[in-house]
Amino acid sequence: MMHIASELPPIELWWPHLDIPAKQWLVTHMEESLPARILSEICTICNVDGLPADAKVVLSAADRGYIATQVEPVD
Repeated sequence: MMHIASELPPIELWWPHLDIPAKQWLVTHMEESLPARILSEICTICNVDGLPADAKVVLSAADRGYIATQVEPVD
């Protein structure tokens, strides 16, 4: 397992596998620190060691741009 400190694995690895509620939260809270449940899900998807419970992880500008290209409008 790879150890991560305060950076997320590449978004291309985890975004497609993230559950819908987590994706919805990220789309509407892109500038905020990620909640522990979403960080835990990302770590599980990418098979990496978990981040400390008090870790403050935010999406990078590149991550936010990636998400913007992946979101599909819903009627």
